[in-house]
Amino acid sequence: MYAVIDVETTGLSSKHEKIIDLALIIFDGSKVVDEFYSLINPERSIPAHITRLTGITNEMVKDAPKFWEVARDVVLMTENKFFVAHNVNFDYRFVRSEFGRLGYDYKREKLCTLKLSRKLIPGKKSYSLGNLCREMGFDIDDRHRAYGDAKATALLFQYLMRQQSGEKGKVKAPVSDLTMLQNLPESTGVYYFLNHQKEVIYIGKSRNIKSRVLSHFQESPSQRARNMVEQIVHVDYEVTGSELVALLKESHEIKEQKPLYNRRQRRASSDFGIYHYEDNNGYIRLKIEKFNGEEGLLTTFNSHREAKEFLFGLCERHNLCQKLCGLYETEGACFYYHVSSCRGACIQREPPEAYNLRAYEAIGKYDLDHENVFLLENGRSEDEKAVIKIENGRYVGYGYIDASMNGLQPELLHDVIRSYPANQDIYRILRNYLRTRKVESIIAY
Repeated sequence: MYAVIDVETTGLSSKHEKIIDLALIIFDGSKVVDEFYSLINPERSIPAHITRLTGITNEMVKDAPKFWEVARDVVLMTENKFFVAHNVNFDYRFVRSEFGRLGYDYKREKLCTLKLSRKLIPGKKSYSLGNLCREMGFDIDDRHRAYGDAKATALLFQYLMRQQSGEKGKVKAPVSDLTMLQNLPESTGVYYFLNHQKEVIYIGKSRNIKSRVLSHFQESPSQRARNMVEQIVHVDYEVTGSELVALLKESHEIKEQKPLYNRRQRRASSDFGIYHYEDNNGYIRLKIEKFNGEEGLLTTFNSHREAKEFLFGLCERHNLCQKLCGLYETEGACFYYHVSSCRGACIQREPPEAYNLRAYEAIGKYDLDHENVFLLENGRSEDEKAVIKIENGRYVGYGYIDASMNGLQPELLHDVIRSYPANQDIYRILRNYLRTRKVESIIAY
């Protein structure tokens, strides 16, 4: 169901101006099933240029209801319906602002006939409501009045829906299947866009799947984004409950399925890792090795060159010894000791306690800060928990468990974990999340 809406206002700013005319036409996809129309007393003077445009005078709205008097009708009539308008953001902002002044957070899913028109009937010189209606032969009275413009928008919307369903040889985008989009959950999880060949072309995550998916169908300045939307015929999703699990799953799925429109995140392998360890003399050392997921992993890279450049930069920023970082091979002092840039850790002139302070500062930004723990987050329902496992400072995988099971003992948590490969993105996600968010609980084992 769709609520086709038009408002006339005292000006262009929804923060400072008010609604003076409002119309609602409830449309089921084929016919009008209900209507509402009213002038609105804005409790302020109507500017002369608005009167010239709309014909609405101060005298006409003097005895009209104030917005709070019609607010209940607007809420009930638009509940569980798409908010449809021509250039929808204008009307939607004004309606939300009016409700905001009443202390009510009004939210509806939006659909814009202006954007639909550009997509379904390309090549027009103008996509204004008046010009489109004239070209389609719609005979509309009372232009620039809420009811007249709402009626025109409803006719245009009906035409666009018929145009979409009648297209030959073209893939129908899900924006035509509004029921499917409306039934998406307002929950945290991962969503998938599929084309007509049932190939996944994009994977994303959101704390509100429905809202995020619908945002893809708003006008985008990117031609690539518009091309993607035109190929979508189905939207799939998986609720995760936990935002951290959604981030991890999104990364796993992109690496595995390599969707066309997730180009920047598609690379599957991280071939090299930077590891840290303590040598026999007590110094913290760094080294570049083929990625193997072993203990002491700091971060990962797709190439040895990238890892080496990163490590050089780390040494320079924290005044670390290049010999102890595996960047300068020698039996004695490194070259930088001879030019007074190294403090002598390479030949044990600088005590390990002093050197390691800088080393810990360097690696602290990249370390997970946890050795053997389970991270517990919200599950997909109230009686479930999401469990993420970290072992020896490295990521193992995640799973779900009944929140009531024996106080969530560690021996039970091991059994629910499904292993997933680690990569540079996974460690970046975990580091950022652990340092910027509060995990619900952490269980050591």
